[in-house]
Amino acid sequence: GALLIIGDDGYEQISSDEDGIADLERETFKYPSFDIEYTAEDLARVPPVTYDPFDRELGPLLYFSCPYKTTFETEVAKLRDQDLDKENTGAAETSVKLTELLELYQEERGAKWVTALEEIPSLTVKGLSYLQIKDPNQDYVSQLVDWTMQSLNLQMALRQPIALNVRQLKAGTKLVSSLVECGTRGITGLLRAGVINSLFELLFADHVSSSLKLNAFKALDSVISMTEGMETFLKCGLEAHEKSGYQRLLELILLDQTVRVVTAGSAILQKCHFYEILSEVKKMADLLAENPPLPNHAESEQDSDAVLERGNQEYENDVEAPMDMDNLLESSSMSEGEVEKLISLLDEILHLMETAPHTMIQPPVKSFPTTARITGPPERDDPFPVLFRYLHNHHFLESVTLLLSNPITNVHPGVLQSIRDILRFLVQSQKGLLFFLSEYEATNLLVRAFCQFSDPDQEEGLQTDGASDEAFPLWLLHSTQTLQCISELFCHFQRCTATDETDHSDLLGTLHNLYLITFNPVGRSAVAHVFSLEKNLQSLITLMEFYSKEALGDSKSKKSVAYNYACILVLLVVQSSSDVQMLEQYSAVLLKLCKADENNTKLQELGKWLEPLKTLRFEINCIPNLIEYIKQNIDTLMTQDGVGLPTALRVLCHIACPPPPVEGQQKDLKWNLAVIQLFSSEGMDTFIRVLQKLNSILIQPWRLHVNMGTTLHRVTTISMARCTLTLLKTMLTELLRGGSFEFKDMRVPSALISLHMLLCSIPLSGRLDSDEQKIQNDIVDILLTFTQGVNEKLTISEETLANNTWSLMLKEVLTSILRIPEGFFSGLILLSELLPLPLPMQTTQVIEPHDISVALNTRKLWSMHLHVQAKLLQEIVRSFSGSTCQPIQHMLRRICVQLCDLASPTALLIMRTVLDLLVEDLQSSPEDKEKQYTGQTTRLLALLDALASHKACKLAILHLINGTVKGDEKYAEVFQELLSLMRAAGDNVVHQQCAEYLASILQSLCDQDIALILPSSSESTLSELEQLSNSLPSKELMASICDSLMETLANAESSYNCLLTCIRTMMFLTEHDYGFYHLKSSLRKHGGALQTVLKRVVSSFSKDPGELASSFLDFMRQILNSDMLGCCGDDGSLVEVDGTHPARTLGLTTAELKYQLQNKEEAPENLLLELEKLVLERSKEDDSLESLLDNVVGLRQMLESAGDPCPLSEQDVEPVLPSPESLQNLFNNRTAYILADVMDDQLKSMWFSPFQAEEIETDLDMVKVDLIDLSEKGCSDFDLQAELERSFLSEPSSPGRTKTTKGFKLGKHKHETFITSSGKSEYIEPAKRAHIVPPPRGRGRGAFGQGIRPHDIFRQRKQNTSRPPSMHVDDFVAAESKEVVPPDGIPPPKRPPKVSQKISSRGGFSGNRGGRGAFHSQNRFFTPPASKGNYSRREGARGSSWSAQSSPRGTYSESRGGQSNFNRGPLPPLRPLSSAAYRPSPRDRASRGRGGIGPSWASANSGSSSGSRGKFISGGSGRGRHVRSFTR
Repeated sequence: GALLIIGDDGYEQISSDEDGIADLERETFKYPSFDIEYTAEDLARVPPVTYDPFDRELGPLLYFSCPYKTTFETEVAKLRDQDLDKENTGAAETSVKLTELLELYQEERGAKWVTALEEIPSLTVKGLSYLQIKDPNQDYVSQLVDWTMQSLNLQMALRQPIALNVRQLKAGTKLVSSLVECGTRGITGLLRAGVINSLFELLFADHVSSSLKLNAFKALDSVISMTEGMETFLKCGLEAHEKSGYQRLLELILLDQTVRVVTAGSAILQKCHFYEILSEVKKMADLLAENPPLPNHAESEQDSDAVLERGNQEYENDVEAPMDMDNLLESSSMSEGEVEKLISLLDEILHLMETAPHTMIQPPVKSFPTTARITGPPERDDPFPVLFRYLHNHHFLESVTLLLSNPITNVHPGVLQSIRDILRFLVQSQKGLLFFLSEYEATNLLVRAFCQFSDPDQEEGLQTDGASDEAFPLWLLHSTQTLQCISELFCHFQRCTATDETDHSDLLGTLHNLYLITFNPVGRSAVAHVFSLEKNLQSLITLMEFYSKEALGDSKSKKSVAYNYACILVLLVVQSSSDVQMLEQYSAVLLKLCKADENNTKLQELGKWLEPLKTLRFEINCIPNLIEYIKQNIDTLMTQDGVGLPTALRVLCHIACPPPPVEGQQKDLKWNLAVIQLFSSEGMDTFIRVLQKLNSILIQPWRLHVNMGTTLHRVTTISMARCTLTLLKTMLTELLRGGSFEFKDMRVPSALISLHMLLCSIPLSGRLDSDEQKIQNDIVDILLTFTQGVNEKLTISEETLANNTWSLMLKEVLTSILRIPEGFFSGLILLSELLPLPLPMQTTQVIEPHDISVALNTRKLWSMHLHVQAKLLQEIVRSFSGSTCQPIQHMLRRICVQLCDLASPTALLIMRTVLDLLVEDLQSSPEDKEKQYTGQTTRLLALLDALASHKACKLAILHLINGTVKGDEKYAEVFQELLSLMRAAGDNVVHQQCAEYLASILQSLCDQDIALILPSSSESTLSELEQLSNSLPSKELMASICDSLMETLANAESSYNCLLTCIRTMMFLTEHDYGFYHLKSSLRKHGGALQTVLKRVVSSFSKDPGELASSFLDFMRQILNSDMLGCCGDDGSLVEVDGTHPARTLGLTTAELKYQLQNKEEAPENLLLELEKLVLERSKEDDSLESLLDNVVGLRQMLESAGDPCPLSEQDVEPVLPSPESLQNLFNNRTAYILADVMDDQLKSMWFSPFQAEEIETDLDMVKVDLIDLSEKGCSDFDLQAELERSFLSEPSSPGRTKTTKGFKLGKHKHETFITSSGKSEYIEPAKRAHIVPPPRGRGRGAFGQGIRPHDIFRQRKQNTSRPPSMHVDDFVAAESKEVVPPDGIPPPKRPPKVSQKISSRGGFSGNRGGRGAFHSQNRFFTPPASKGNYSRREGARGSSWSAQSSPRGTYSESRGGQSNFNRGPLPPLRPLSSAAYRPSPRDRASRGRGGIGPSWASANSGSSSGSRGKFISGGSGRGRHVRSFTR
């Protein structure tokens, strides 16, 4: 868009394209006002650009030097550009001195020569570089190499007098280090002369002191820091017995060396490892480049650049290749194992780079590798230039780009995540950014390849910093471009120092670009980040100083556009950057500039931000002054005058909070001193008051659903919250670490609970962005420090338990949950975050017994502390069990599962509470009337069903319904009552829902795999029968369950889903003799059950997607004798391969089966023939039905060849199970971990996938309430009607609302009145209208409600008239029918109406979080993981083929199919796949209850639009998903 001038208002950004409008950022951003009259010439200088980062390519590196080049190479490059005669840095003199020394000592090798050796290292860089350019033919280097080799010669040194010999050797080692850096000549000369051998001779020699060895290591380190040196070091010698340098170094370390020598040696080994891993990654990338996997790129090109280009074409032209993981892996040269290996290599690269500053450097000579240090030289080598040299040498960025553009690797979330982590690590530092800039061609390609994975529309809408994964590529792009702009500024100052022409057009172009980047929230955070690194801010300060010089006169500086840009940018950096390192250097200069220019509003504001730093030195002694400053100004928090507070808090954090520890790092004790200083200056009290004040300011607007104000407001709030939390965390961790202190100040938890509610409970975009997530993590961490304050030595009694810090914290959290309705959801989230995750842990390596016992003990301790609060827990479960609010139901289930999983007492407590509620509900009706089932019964059964699918809860239920314990008899009775409810399901909707839940509960109870002790875990020594007795109902219960299943099948009114679930449950029971025996005896009693089902299958086949038919046929197949199966010519033998589950011995013969399926009128063959015709007809359209057809034909032929039907035989022996172990024993011996390389679906659906509402018929639960009546009873002096009118109809800025704080300026806006046909005005304030929350995303968070009409660009234009707004025709029609909010299912508002600029709500996309429909592809977040086990995939209704059972039954570690084998995040499947339930084994198992993975409520309605339960979601039913192509 063009830059226009509006009055004297400075620039107004007017942008013609929709992106600009969609970026609400600009709406809330106050443009700087310069009171300046611009002339046409002034304007002509400002380039009219809007900023699109994708239009800009990075160019060659300017001004800065390349991070992996040596100083010598940089020097040579500089001299090349200059005229040698004008050279004035002293290089000429240095070179003269160097040549003199070399000529003087041709022969002599005495003391003077040694002195000369010691001088040379300081001369090489400047001297040699000058000589190399001036006189390239002269070979000085080889002479220096000779000298070096002589000085390292041990024999020669021993001939020197004492003391001189050590000096000679040390000088030699230093000379190696300096020569190595002098270009390729130096290093190759040294290597040819055998420098590595000489150094090893020195290291292996006897009686060499540690300090000399350290010097030798330093020399060796500098040799391998050059890639040529490293290659030689790793290569073995020519003869067979010659070892490589690496092997010799290992031998050296294994000899008995001092600790400093070992440390120095290991640093070199680490570098070698890093180098080798890089070569591995490069090999893999080259392999991919040689064999591109897609058929349309068959030509083999060795050149990786060509491949990169090709990679780009791939996603530009959207190659439609089969994106199925299996096909890709088969068609490519990379196996799945190799992809896994690649991920671990990339992770290792990141790990080595993170620890490099501590593990890859040569220790300073005077230091000692202890675990902690108080003082000591901060001076350390910087390992990164060397690492960047290795990266550059292995074309790392090119390899990564290749991995990102190759469809084998780029569909693998693990690869993406690892690459993202490495790149993010590099972008954090100035050197890393320079590395990207120096490899600018590769970076341009890399960013383009990376951006295909993030949805650009997505970025616009999310208020985010670069930390979130989606925004990362954009953040990388903005950061590198910002640094390029900075280098252009520095370059500009180099060229024109004192020219009078101030507003140079290049300079303005650069500044304007920087300014434009800051409009995008990601760009803003990138600009703040880059300017706060090293000396980058100097580029703006130089500019400001240049203009504020008095010599220029006042008018000139006022008028300079560049000066004003610089002021804006500096202010923005100080406001947004939490990294205050640069303020240490620049605060004094900036304050001086602010003082000099009194009239510039930006600078005056900057002065306020820097106020606390006036006479401050950044060291521990300044802590009291900063805390004093905070105390004095706490009342001005979040106002214009209080902007110094965030700065003060940031500086405190910088001084007092240690960075996160890296392994290998010495602990610095200065942090402990800083914490003591915080305590002694009353820090704790001050920080609590800051949080309380922050809460009191935020709560008012939060309740009115106003967003956090402008971007700046939000940045400040988040920054203050994060700094205060970090400080509290540091203090409490230090205080409670040993358990010797108690801390009972309950203001901390209560302030944290309120803060969590305000900032983390209902995020705007539906999922926590990275800042909110960090705040939530900090809050949880601080609350968890209270659990450390428990002293192990104290004897634990009821009293000490109830009063220790842990219990007090828990009590505070638990009471807060039920305190006020607005805190319900937040309280439940917080409790869930505090509790440990359910066992077994998922891990890729074996966990040590010690760690297992720690895990079990932690859970027991939690259980003990929670048991003290049993009443509160019961009250929470009771209060929320009847809630119809789905997010609350979801959280309640999650918490119940976590509580039950802790230990047997809590499991019994929770399950008793739930069963008691059921008992009360079923007994509530009068004796003589028939029981009416209500919505409450359904909800309780839904809760019980959700819990029964979890191991701990299921076993607690079994324990209780056995009725063997005194006092628990009522649970046995209620269970029988529930069974009868299922048998007699009629046509009443609620009754049928209840029956379906019950069928699903039985399915969980009869599933032997839901058990605390898993058969495949190595430590369990249980026999098959013990295993069954611990995980299945006892025989009395089993008999009644089997009878109920048969009666449900025989009942013609049972619903479709109910039948399906029952058949699946019977499949589970037929897997072992125990279940089969009881099923067979029930079959005797209920003869016609199977025949009824067969008839129903045939009659309902036209309406059925084929699932009932295929399940029923599977069941038929499974109950036949296993030896009978041979005759259908199939490999579906039931004998298990791995022997964990021995084959069942019982079975039916075909004749017996035929008897079960026939009745007087017709033979089963005719029914099957009819079914065959139906299937045949439908399989013409749907080829996925072919296997079902084969199954029908197979069964029919078997029955035809079976001869006469005969009734069931009687002679079976009843299998007797041993008595089950006690619940406590089961908990103590439970399986604590499973080896799995993929996250368990049940865990994922509950904890890591977004909460998604189930489709429940909510109108069943609607209750009419008379609010006026309620308010008269409850609060008599409260006039509800008047209050509502006041809050809805008052202008937000009218006196009715004056309570909102000064910090929130609420926008004034005109009434928008909907005139309805009756002439009444139905005014809905825009803020309320926008408070309809978009679907939540993220870890089960989010708010409630669906979407409203998408507002289009047209309706959002600003009013340019004083006339009241007219209505759009759609609005008018809607108002006519009194439906102001259209029905559900319409996408959420792309942005709220313009009028509600500042006050738009938490629900809509508020001002600073606006953007083009941020939910443009929701399915990206909601796709259930396509977990396909090794069984055949069911598209449509192809039942599992008869051979599905042949795959071995589950060891945990076996990989479960390609798609599910990733450790991070699900992929959108290409077709709706049937989601598998939580199954350790790849048996074809039904999904848990009602479609989808794991517990039904999390099933995200995977593709089933009918909302019916018990469906095995398949391609045939449901909406199908919108699928994004990966190669966009």
